Amino acid sequence: MPDRIVATRHGPVGVTTAGDGPTVLLLHGFLFSRAMWAPQLAALADAGHRGVAIDLLGFGDTAPAPPGGEIPLHHHAEAALDVLDAVGAERFAVVGYSMGGQVALELADRCGPRLERLLLSDTFAGLDTPQVRAARRALADRLEAEGTARYGEEFLPAVLGPTTVATRPAVCELARAMIAAAPPTGAAAALRGRAERRDLTAVAAGFGGAARVVVGAEDVFDAGTLGAALAASLGTDDLHVLPAAGHTPSLETPAAFDRALLALLRP
Repeated sequence: MPDRIVATRHGPVGVTTAGDGPTVLLLHGFLFSRAMWAPQLAALADAGHRGVAIDLLGFGDTAPAPPGGEIPLHHHAEAALDVLDAVGAERFAVVGYSMGGQVALELADRCGPRLERLLLSDTFAGLDTPQVRAARRALADRLEAEGTARYGEEFLPAVLGPTTVATRPAVCELARAMIAAAPPTGAAAALRGRAERRDLTAVAAGFGGAARVVVGAEDVFDAGTLGAALAASLGTDDLHVLPAAGHTPSLETPAAFDRALLALLRP
């Protein structure tokens, strides 16, 4: 799978591509990197698509963030749009997971009909409560002080479901490694920006393409409500709840996730 660095208006961005055909952009979640999409890149290539996985700003192969920094959520979307232009994608589909799903909605608001199909996984469009916003900013300070590896041990049981924690050690190790590799100042800057994001519910409601929502049945953040609310905002009843998966079904149950993705991409 070819890797490259693309210059964007917000600095360099790491990109991995696989396959030829219609473009599918993959946007990872908080504390992960484009490496999380390896199963989907392979599945997309096999199905005749071109997968394009990018690092969100602050993670992976992007510019270092200064201590105390803040990366607005829409900056990730602007960088993603620059990557899409660089790879010659006039029209495309987008897969956004967790924080990446919110970036996907910012992207949808910027590219109009170029974005034809949208899969949002384990995410939501609305605002955080003041308490959650304050907790995100406090966690950002903690990540800068302690690093990401230590917090990762607390985060892992939330980001992966209990079935995965109990029975899929390789997935746990992959997630743990990605979290530990996340730059503390970059993660903190991204988290501060996410805490101050705008309400994207109206953007979801205005999306005119095909949309699908996927959630893990064991996602403790979703709790059986957020995915359904997001699907309602998108004006669709296309909600897939994947058994034996937590907050990260693309890693935990990739075969089921890929089936949901490829079905959305069929003409």
